Amino acid sequence: MQDRYFAMRAHFLEREFNGECAFKLKELEELWFCSLKNVKRILQQFEETGKISYIPGAGRGNPSRIRFSETFQKEVEAFMKDCMENGKLDQAALLLRLPIPKSWIAKVSSDIREMFGYQQGTEAKDVLHAFISRDFTTLDPLKASISFESHLIEYLGDTLVKYDARNDRILPHIAHHFESDASGTKWTFYLRKGIVFHHQEPLMSKDVAYTIERIRNSVDPSYQWLVKDIETVECDGPFKITILLKKQNPFFLRYMASPNLCILPSGIPFNEWEWIGTGPFCLKERSENKLVFEAFDRYFLERPLLDELHFYKVSQDAASIVDFTVQNPPAEEALSKHEIETGFRFLMCNLRKETIVQHPSFRKALFHLMDMPAMAKDLEWEQWVEASSFINRRSFPMKKDSAVIPLLLSEAGYRGETVHLYHMDYQSAFQVADWYRLQGEKHGIQFVLHPFTFHDFYGREIDRNADLIFMGEVFSLDHHLSFLGAFYNDTLFFRRLFPLDSLEWIDAKLELFKQGDSAARETIMYEIEGHIREHNLLIFQHHPIKTRTFHPMIKDVKFHSFGHFDFSKLWIPG
Repeated sequence: MQDRYFAMRAHFLEREFNGECAFKLKELEELWFCSLKNVKRILQQFEETGKISYIPGAGRGNPSRIRFSETFQKEVEAFMKDCMENGKLDQAALLLRLPIPKSWIAKVSSDIREMFGYQQGTEAKDVLHAFISRDFTTLDPLKASISFESHLIEYLGDTLVKYDARNDRILPHIAHHFESDASGTKWTFYLRKGIVFHHQEPLMSKDVAYTIERIRNSVDPSYQWLVKDIETVECDGPFKITILLKKQNPFFLRYMASPNLCILPSGIPFNEWEWIGTGPFCLKERSENKLVFEAFDRYFLERPLLDELHFYKVSQDAASIVDFTVQNPPAEEALSKHEIETGFRFLMCNLRKETIVQHPSFRKALFHLMDMPAMAKDLEWEQWVEASSFINRRSFPMKKDSAVIPLLLSEAGYRGETVHLYHMDYQSAFQVADWYRLQGEKHGIQFVLHPFTFHDFYGREIDRNADLIFMGEVFSLDHHLSFLGAFYNDTLFFRRLFPLDSLEWIDAKLELFKQGDSAARETIMYEIEGHIREHNLLIFQHHPIKTRTFHPMIKDVKFHSFGHFDFSKLWIPG
């Protein structure tokens, strides 16, 4: 009942005056997902406990009124105090999901950090808590295309082999040895004995075969490119499996190291809410607003040093204050690590839709409008790196000249048409999009902003409606595999929105990319990025510099895949 009360107070906060506000009962029906009868019953219960006074509307269509007995801020502070004194983490997280003023949270931020940071439980468990300021999306390896969820999958499951980023090579993992014939089309993997899944069943070759077939037969095409060269999969014994390829693919082992090919048990249907794998952590609890990972004691390699990881969904304001991944932490209370993200931010042009964006001169105008030094100055970014490439070490500043924009718009025949500009539904993304909108106004470009979520990203309605999309791409430890995936994954905007002739040209280059050595691949990446810049298929923005903050007791904090911490190596001195 407490959650409904606080949800109501947050909903009415902006219109509340002197502890009162007017409202329609239908608002609470929609807010609480219940019938009108239940709304009235709940309001009566609040009145009986002394929280409110409820005055029904006089006559059909007239608003009701509600009078609160205490200020919302005092109730929030009292509730948080009770949660902290009694260790009610779930209830505190519930409140922090609501759109309450940031200043209220800031008053108790140090207490909240202490409450949700590293904790040593009653059974001497090392537990780390972290916040995420958005909905959790799919954890299905067939579908996951968001960096955070892809990173989590790496802790729940294991692959046949592992990519060693330091030495750019493939190492044994579930398979202790592997070999190919002279043609490179027949690969044999020898599986470790004694590996068990989280439900204690042994891993065998049939599970590897099942995992590959699951992707091959999936209706979701996102990762079928990983297995499309496979002709047959043969179980030569419980711990030996042979994979025959249709043609040689020097990248095949790197495909097998993709977390999307983590081995799943063949005996039970996959259920992402009851995730069963062999990874160092198992899924202990999952709800709409919380994830709990527990160390897997029977993990076949080194057991994680932490016992549990708890991820809570909270509001963006709350996450900016209390999460160990906040952007601007109080220096005296937390340690920080800074790293340039292994990815970039960009403005994607929808070139599958017949709009003014199809005209090369209009896209060139968009390029000159994207003045990154001016944006960084106006938005008061302290650290940033301009992007002209997918990866920072290849990027260079690009000259922009706003003086040429009017001529380019004239060449394109732009007459003030509305341009639908989509951005992620969080504050920093809105600030970037709104800055760009205001720059466009100076030149008569009529941008209309549309926020979208990661759930919207997985849908296809955005493809039909968006003209331009602000988005980002983040790489795994294997930059070359991630580069392939950016163009092969049907879920990502590159494959969805690039023009077909450009994709055909890029695909031909990627075939050469897979055959070459590392230096040759880098050259082809340069060529593809040059093609993107020449045609302004997207407008490069910047490489974010991520500031990750964490409890000062946490040791061995290292960045890992997709720019996140390696949770399996974190530890806390006793």
